[in-house]
Amino acid sequence: MQTQDDATLHLINPLRNPYGGSEQRTLETARLLRRSGPLQVWCAPNAAQELIDKADARALNPLMFAFPRRGTIVFVGTYFSVGRWIGLATPTRVVVIFNTDQPRWLRDNLARITSCGRSAEVIYTSVGLRARHHGAGPVMESPIDLDRFAFRAPLPATLRPFTVGRYSRDDPSKHHADDPALYRRLVAMGIRVRLMGATCLAPQLRGVEGIELLPEGTQTPQAFLASLDAFVYRTADTWYEAFGRVIFEAMAAGVPIVCARRGGYTSYTTHGHSALVTDTTDEIVAALQSLRDDPVQAAAMARIARGVVENVQRNARRQLIALLRGAPSEHSRDVHDVFAATGPSPRGD
Repeated sequence: MQTQDDATLHLINPLRNPYGGSEQRTLETARLLRRSGPLQVWCAPNAAQELIDKADARALNPLMFAFPRRGTIVFVGTYFSVGRWIGLATPTRVVVIFNTDQPRWLRDNLARITSCGRSAEVIYTSVGLRARHHGAGPVMESPIDLDRFAFRAPLPATLRPFTVGRYSRDDPSKHHADDPALYRRLVAMGIRVRLMGATCLAPQLRGVEGIELLPEGTQTPQAFLASLDAFVYRTADTWYEAFGRVIFEAMAAGVPIVCARRGGYTSYTTHGHSALVTDTTDEIVAALQSLRDDPVQAAAMARIARGVVENVQRNARRQLIALLRGAPSEHSRDVHDVFAATGPSPRGD
């Protein structure tokens, strides 16, 4: 007979950065799954207090025997270490959500889990990430509260200068090396630029008229998106965006998307239909100019994009229940696929 301990779902994430996609994924997953059964969120001892409060999280403390004992353990992300306490836990299942393109971290964490005699299931955050690593496991996209990111019609162009922007963690890997030159070109065309989570670009852009650099979290994502007429997104060549949660938030809110062709989000965007997908800085400039000059096109693309996000999120919610509350996946063999693909390497390469 299954007890409540056996039925409990344990979500584990450090919860250190209030503006990180994995942290937001953990919060929304917890919010949705609390409706369907017992759930506990676990975090690092140095987690952000606001996230601890929102998630009603407990700090992992193996020395005090504070860690999951039974039920289903779900590691939301692979960029943090699985502790040795896993050897003392007796879970029914262990699930790892592979949501950042760091396969060697995944491999090392799976090695820790399997060395303790546990089997682990790998769930991919996007079709693109799974294909990139030749995986066979299921896909479960990051859940987003669409009520928070309500669709809004574009503002008339006469009410403000055409404004382009983006937000992310304030980390150089989240920005392309050519982005400062791109933003300078845009303001030279009379386009206003707003960037939240971009103080790392201050050495190149500080003091440039028409470019606003904001620390991460200066505004809520919803308020920030309401100030934009287009959302532009690409990352450093060294960083593959496994899902791109912020892109889907912008799509949900009705902000037209111009994005690079490299990232997990491209599996869900169609060029000229739900987004403008580009390869070069010149193409980004041309795409943004077309949106500025053709507001009818921009509005039509925004409406289509909202429908795409609604479909993605319906699937994500179904998968949450089916994959995390349901029967174990048949694809734990992905553990071996990951080992073969990455080979021996130090953690975090």
